[in-house]
Amino acid sequence: MSPNNSFKLTPLRGAAYFWRKRKRTVNEVTMPIKRSKFPSTLLVLPNSRYFFRKPQRGSDFLSVVRMIDCAGLATLVITSVGTFGFIFPDTSLLASIDILRFTGSGSVPEEVMDNDSAIHSLQEKRVLFMNFVSAAFFGRACAKAHTSLADVLYNGQDKITAFALTGGNIAVQWIPALNESVGQKISDFNAGKLNNYILKDDQIDDGLSYIQHLLQRQNDFEYADLQSCMVMNYQAAILHNQQHASASFALNFSVMESLAREILTAYGLVDGSAAKPFATKPHSIPIISRGTFNRMKSIEVFKTLHDGGLSDHYLHQRLDGARIKRNSLMHKGVSITPKESGDCQTIVRDLWALLIDTPFELNAPWSFRR
Repeated sequence: MSPNNSFKLTPLRGAAYFWRKRKRTVNEVTMPIKRSKFPSTLLVLPNSRYFFRKPQRGSDFLSVVRMIDCAGLATLVITSVGTFGFIFPDTSLLASIDILRFTGSGSVPEEVMDNDSAIHSLQEKRVLFMNFVSAAFFGRACAKAHTSLADVLYNGQDKITAFALTGGNIAVQWIPALNESVGQKISDFNAGKLNNYILKDDQIDDGLSYIQHLLQRQNDFEYADLQSCMVMNYQAAILHNQQHASASFALNFSVMESLAREILTAYGLVDGSAAKPFATKPHSIPIISRGTFNRMKSIEVFKTLHDGGLSDHYLHQRLDGARIKRNSLMHKGVSITPKESGDCQTIVRDLWALLIDTPFELNAPWSFRR
């Protein structure tokens, strides 16, 4: 075989080769996809009342007060004005992913649509986590100070923004909703309205330690999702404060059912569950089969906790009363009063006390006129 012939492609192979090459070229022209990195930082304002340090000058509101690791999920950065910033490392379950943008014409490629869904899912999980951290911190701080949960803000995806660390301060990519909230808080402070609401160092450190405690305790939960339950309790407190009593009650009852079931698994009372180290209250409840546990209604769960000594008579009475009201709300459309939604907040507090360290309470006030 001559040297020239040794490098020739057969007609079939040559056609296939050039067709594949031509196809790739067409795809590159008609379906271009650009990649960019999604932000790995998010900032929120969780409370419009409390400051974490007294500002020393006009530009001192965004100085960094503390930075802590949240079980590898994020580094929490808090500032003087009270913003919570979250830095999500590449090793986190909430780490950033690439954004795919289709800039061509025709049908959007499936991988771009899948990426869009993945971005939405990531942001939803991040928002849940950020509100969990807010709920944990202020639920602890207010309970220890024996004050109601006040001026808390629930942060949705419309109120989050990116930020960057710049020395001992943060630089913020402002958005209207956040800019307005932070600006109003600074104005109120400068007007002397919030000078008495500066948290002390020991209060801050205790709240941050409590977040880390809950991030560890959530690993012991088997039935309920600790973060989701706490965020729903937090949402319910805000709704109660705004006198959306029925919505607050409905959310909290879901939390009550989940926590009551979690108590049974935490104490090793469901077949296949092991008692957790924190489950030390004496009781007389026999082991429940997994099938029976899955079929139990709320009335049976509440009664089991009471009859076995894990809930006292007063708590059981309130649990059963809430169950009856819940049935009237869901099946008959009977409205709930703010007092009833407030009572529900207290019931949830008492259930949390059997599963996490106390004091902790997500209870908000509501205003009325005589």
